[in-house]
Amino acid sequence: MVTPEEKQAFEEYGYHIVRGALTPTEIENLRDAMRLLFQTPADHPYSSSLTPSSIPEAECDPQNPRALWNGFDLPLFDDRFYDLIFHPRIALTLDALIGPDINFYETCFVCKPPRFPAHFRDWHQDSSYFDPQTNDRNCAVILYLDSMDGETGATRLVPGSHKQGTLPHATPSESVSSKHLEIVDKHLYEKLGTNFTFAPGDALFFLARVVHKAGGNSSATSRTGLIYNYTRKDTLDLGTKNRSIGNGIPVVRNGRVYVPSREASS
Repeated sequence: MVTPEEKQAFEEYGYHIVRGALTPTEIENLRDAMRLLFQTPADHPYSSSLTPSSIPEAECDPQNPRALWNGFDLPLFDDRFYDLIFHPRIALTLDALIGPDINFYETCFVCKPPRFPAHFRDWHQDSSYFDPQTNDRNCAVILYLDSMDGETGATRLVPGSHKQGTLPHATPSESVSSKHLEIVDKHLYEKLGTNFTFAPGDALFFLARVVHKAGGNSSATSRTGLIYNYTRKDTLDLGTKNRSIGNGIPVVRNGRVYVPSREASS
């Protein structure tokens, strides 16, 4: 799934891109699962896992009536999100990048509604929520369900920034923001960020210590990406254990996607 040259580049820059990781049928299937998730009422037992947008100028998308911009523990809402954990191309690419032998860690989505500000989910490292861990083999993959570029919500990142370790983070002070942790000196990274253009079905893999941000969306339509985190089998939490649904389940063992029923019958 990954050439030696791609593996070397991943270690140097901290990210890897796979074009067309999902088929058109898979994309539409996941879009349908998201359409159902967006209809989740506020009084649903698991609604606390979903975060409505507080962006004043955001237009309400009829398919997303609560203007949900972020949510975790996706398998709670649809089995298709659980099945995606074991997608062969995703899982085996991750095994080649951070393995051998990987486990699942967590799921979330980010939806950028129309006029989503570029500072709403500003420069940060995912590792600020995970560290300390036994190593840095914690990797996210963003699966793009919609086309995105520098003006329509594509994630920006700073190549090689994972080598700085985990940086100081704080809750943002801006009145319009995600209120999630951001790098204290985030202004230093704006000129260092790299922009990408993604088509539906493309996948962006990056280590949890890579500095990145959600791009702004100047278009009139919402743009959604699914974000799945994986770790190498020996990547363990040294602090408070992450309690995300499915954390720690085996995904790849000995170069094969791990499916318990198949393992038991072989």
